[in-house]
Amino acid sequence: MKMNLEIKPVENDAESAPVSLPVPLMWWGRVLYGLFVTITTALAFWGTDFFKPEWQDGQFKSYLTLFLFPEASLLFILLLAYSIICYLLLLVAPARFSESFIVRLGIYTGAFLALQYSIITLIWSVASSVSVIIVLLLWASPFILLFLYRLAITKWTSRDVNKFLLILVLIGFLLALVLTRGSALLLMLAAFALASPFWSLMISSRAAIWLFKNHETKFTLPHGLGLVAWLSAYVAAWRFDILKMYELYTALPPQPPPDCYIATAAAHGHPRFVRSWTVKRADGKLLKVNAQLQILKCAELALAATYPNIHKHLRKLYDVIGKSLARRIQNPFLADGAYLLLKPFEWASRKVLRLIVHEIDVVARSMYIM
Repeated sequence: MKMNLEIKPVENDAESAPVSLPVPLMWWGRVLYGLFVTITTALAFWGTDFFKPEWQDGQFKSYLTLFLFPEASLLFILLLAYSIICYLLLLVAPARFSESFIVRLGIYTGAFLALQYSIITLIWSVASSVSVIIVLLLWASPFILLFLYRLAITKWTSRDVNKFLLILVLIGFLLALVLTRGSALLLMLAAFALASPFWSLMISSRAAIWLFKNHETKFTLPHGLGLVAWLSAYVAAWRFDILKMYELYTALPPQPPPDCYIATAAAHGHPRFVRSWTVKRADGKLLKVNAQLQILKCAELALAATYPNIHKHLRKLYDVIGKSLARRIQNPFLADGAYLLLKPFEWASRKVLRLIVHEIDVVARSMYIM
C-alpha cells in the first residue's frame, strides 16, 4: 500500500472562493467596511432630524424629509438591519456564508436599498436647492482621493504621504471649526449623510454582483418563496412609510413659527429670570418676548440690510442648526441656560448697533409688538 505523505494545505476563505473576494483581504479592512455600513446608516437616519420641517409649508422637500424619518422608515430600517447583518456575516467568512441564499438575499437587499436611497437623496437635494454638482462631487470624492493618493505615492513614499495627509486633515479640520464656530462639524455630518447611500451602494453592489455571478446558477422553489416574501415586505415598507409620512406632516403646525429659533426658545424660561412678557400676534396667537429676542432680531435685520449675501448663507445655516437645537429646549431650566449662552451675542449686538443707530433700544422695543 502506497501512503500519500503529501500535506494538503488548509483552505481558507480567500483560497476556497472561486474568484477574488469582494471584501478586503486584511482583517482591519473588513472591520472598516463593517463599521462603515453600520455607522453611516445610523447617522443618515439620525441626521434627518436637522431638516425636519417646522410647519405645513406644502413643499415637496418637506414630504420627502418626513418620508426619510426613522419613525416613517421603520420597516425599511428592519430590511436594512437584515442586509447589514448579512454583509457582516459575509465579511467574517465569505466562502462559508456566500453559500446561504438567505445571506445572499440580504446582500441583494442592501444593494437595492442603497440604490433607492441614493436616488431619493439626489431628488431631495434638487428639491432643497442643493447643487447637483456638489452632490456628485461628494459621491465621487473617494475615487478622486484614491486617484490622487496613488499618484502621490508614485513620487513619494507612502509613509511620507500618510503623515502629510494626517497633518493636513487635522489642520484643515481645526481651522474649519474655528472659522465656522463649530458649525463645520455639522456641515461635515450633513455632507456625509448625503454621500453615504451612494458609497454604501458601491460597497454592497460589488458583493451583490460577485454573489450573483458565482452562486445564482439555478432558480429553485425556496428561492422563489424567498423572493415572494421579500417583495411582500418591500411593498409593506413603502405603504407604511407613505402613511406615516402623511401622519407626521399633519402633526406639524399649520402656520410657520417665529424664525428666531433659539432666542425664541430662550424667552420661554422663567419670566423673572429671562425678563419675558407675552404679546399677541396678528394671527391671534400668543408669543413670549424679551429684550434679548428683540435686540437679536434687530441685529439680523441690520445684517440683512448691509450684507445680504452673508446674511443669506448664515440664515440657511442657522435654519438647520437653530430649529434643531430649539426643539431640544423643552423646559424652563434649559431655556434659562440658552438665555445665558446668548447673553454675549446680545451684548455684542447691542454694542455694534448703537454705533449705527443711537436709539437702538427704542427701535428694538417695537420688535414683535403687533
